[in-house]
Amino acid sequence: MDAPDRIGIVGTGLIGAALAALVSRRAPNVAIEAVEPQGAYRAAVAAQFPRITWRHCAEDLRACDMVFLCCPPHAIQKLAREVLDTCDGLVIDAGSVKGRIVEGLSDAPRFIGGHPLAGGNRPGPFRAEPDALVAARFVLTPHAGNAEPDVERVESFLARLGFSVVRLDAGAHDQIVARTSHLPHLLSYAYAGLLSEMDHDELQVFASRSTRTLSRHAAQNTRMWGEIFEQNDTALSDALDDLILELMALRNGFAGAGDSVAKRLETAAQTAAILNGSNDE
Repeated sequence: MDAPDRIGIVGTGLIGAALAALVSRRAPNVAIEAVEPQGAYRAAVAAQFPRITWRHCAEDLRACDMVFLCCPPHAIQKLAREVLDTCDGLVIDAGSVKGRIVEGLSDAPRFIGGHPLAGGNRPGPFRAEPDALVAARFVLTPHAGNAEPDVERVESFLARLGFSVVRLDAGAHDQIVARTSHLPHLLSYAYAGLLSEMDHDELQVFASRSTRTLSRHAAQNTRMWGEIFEQNDTALSDALDDLILELMALRNGFAGAGDSVAKRLETAAQTAAILNGSNDE
């Protein structure tokens, strides 16, 4: 499978910068062109990767074989159209919600939906984990108009970078990540909102490690997460409804109605042990 000679990256925040790092390390013969409107982000990435060629706008990436859109969710469809109109290469996005984006670009055979299952909650390059994408899963959500060789070419390049590549229907992707990614962040914001009603001095004194753990994902990047929640509102609402039912079942258990609290906690603990790789008896 032919590897790209030149890739483009639109947006060098956490994901875009981490992608540039991976390409520089694992595919050093692949040229990188990048677009970043924020001067501070551009300077931070340029200082670490001086071989990147910086372009003014997405339309200037016409020489690239593949262009990765690592930008805010609301901008992806417009930027994809701009690149597709001037570039003959493949365009892959890195958005956290796939349904609306893939549907909106289903007439574009060179657009392939994608989502690296990694990142962080703090905006900007190198703000969380410099190796945020190392050994991560990368979900591709092709549409009916994509050519199989194009999808395989992207898969091959991502595998070369060290990703574990998974294909998934865009709608199924959104249903799954609503529960595994979006709902945990929504709960973190909701819990932090509940804590905001407490006296701040008391909160500082009595906050535990679990308090900080549960509220950690509510820190910063609120605009991006607001967009993600809105774009995946149907699947996220379904997940939230199911969680409310689970919480009500626990509440009923306190009063002796329904399953005992201990029984439901034991079932939850078994799932948590699987997720966290615990072998404790």
